[in-house]
Amino acid sequence: MNKACFPALFFCASFAIADSGNMTPGSTLTTGQISNGHSLYSATINPAVAAITIAEDENWRFGYLPSISVGGEVGDVNNFADDLDELIDILDDPSLADGSVDETLDRFNDVLKAMGEQGYVRAGVGLTAPIFPIYWRRDEFSGTFFSELSIDTQIRLSVLDEPLEYNDQTVSFTSGSAAYLKSGIEKRLSLGYAKPVFNRQKANLLGGQLYGGAKVKITNLELSKQVMRLEQLEGKDIEDLIEDEYENNLKSNTGVALDVGVAWVAKYYRAGLTLTNINSPSFDYGPIGVNCGSYSEGSFARNNCEAAAHFVDEAGRIISRETHKKHAVATLDASIYVLHNWVFGGSMDLAKYDDMVGMQTQYLNLSTAVNTQSYWIPDFRLGYQKNLAGSELAVVAVGLSFFDVMTLDVRMALDEVEVDGTKVPRSAALSLAFEEKF
Repeated sequence: MNKACFPALFFCASFAIADSGNMTPGSTLTTGQISNGHSLYSATINPAVAAITIAEDENWRFGYLPSISVGGEVGDVNNFADDLDELIDILDDPSLADGSVDETLDRFNDVLKAMGEQGYVRAGVGLTAPIFPIYWRRDEFSGTFFSELSIDTQIRLSVLDEPLEYNDQTVSFTSGSAAYLKSGIEKRLSLGYAKPVFNRQKANLLGGQLYGGAKVKITNLELSKQVMRLEQLEGKDIEDLIEDEYENNLKSNTGVALDVGVAWVAKYYRAGLTLTNINSPSFDYGPIGVNCGSYSEGSFARNNCEAAAHFVDEAGRIISRETHKKHAVATLDASIYVLHNWVFGGSMDLAKYDDMVGMQTQYLNLSTAVNTQSYWIPDFRLGYQKNLAGSELAVVAVGLSFFDVMTLDVRMALDEVEVDGTKVPRSAALSLAFEEKF
C-alpha cells in the first residue's frame, strides 16, 4: 500500500465527500470568538456583532469570493499512519515483515495498543458561499438583518485494536483490529437580526452601547460511520473503499437551531456573551453492525458489518445507533483597545461539547491584532488557542490582511509527533477569505 495514502486520504476525502469542529473562517481562525465588528465573520459566531459590522455611512456589507478553511490533527502516536500502512501490508503478505515472527508480534501489539488508546487522524474543510455572509441595515440605530450560507465537512479515522497473532498452519499474521471512520457533512443556512438595545442618549450616558442579536440555523447534517477490518483491506487503497462504502450507512438529518448573543461596546473595551444551539438539536448517524445478513456472504460489506457487530455487541467498544447532539454552549469574550487600532482579546467556552465526529472540545482563545489603516501595509494578528478538553492541544496562529479585502491565517500545534523520522506539529490549519473592510 502507498505509504502516503493515509495522510492524503483525509484532505482528499474531505473535498471529495463534501460548527462542525474548529474550522472557523477568515481572521477568526487567529483571533477566536471576540466581538470584533471589523471582521466580517465575527458575527457568524456572536449574532449581536452583526449590528456593528457595517460602517455608519453604509447600508450593506458582504463577502466577495468564497472563504475556505482546511485543517488536520493527529493523535499523540509517532508514525501512526506509516505503522498502520505497514501492518495492513503485513496482514496481506507476511513476507513483508521486517524481523522474526516474535519481533513482529511484539512490535505491532505495542503499536496497536497505542493506536487504540491515542491514535487518530482528523481533517476538516469549511467553505462559505460566494457573497455570504450578507448584512443589511437601514440606518445606524435600526436593526441589521443578516444571512449566512456555508458547508463544513469533517472526517476522523481511529483504530479499534485487537491483538496481532500468528497462525502456524496458514503461515500468516491475523488480527481482528479494524479501522473506524466517522465522517460528517454539514450544510447551514442562517437568518438573523441584531440591533442596539439603548438609544443614542442613554448610550452616551452609560459610555457604551449594548447590542443584542439572534439567528436561526437551518442545518442539514449527513453522518456516516464505517468499520473496516484491516485484514479485509488486502492491500487496497482505503480511500477507494471508503468512497465505495460511504453511502451504505449514511443518514441525512435536517434540524433547526437557535443562537443568541449580546455585546457591550465601549470606546476602549468590548465584551460579549454567546449562547449557541440553545435548543440542543440532535442528528443521527447511520447505523452499523445491523442486518448483516442483507449483504452477500463473504462480501467486503458483510465482513465489515460483522466486524462492527463484534465491536458493538461483544467488545462493547462502539455504539451501533449513535446520535450527535449539538449541546448548548455559552461563550464569554472580552477585548481591550490599547490604541484605537491595537487590540488584545480573549474568549472561552464555558462547557465542553463533542464535534460531529465525537472529539471533545472546549476552547480558550487569546489574541492581539493591529489594524494598520493602510491599503499597502497588511494588518497583523497573533493568536493562541488551547483545547481545555479532549486532545488538550495548544496551538499558535498568525494572520495577515492584504489590500483591505484578503485575509490569510495559519495556525499550528505546539506539540509535535514523529512522521517518517521527522518531527511535525500535531495539528495545522489554514484559512483564506475575502471580505470588505471598513
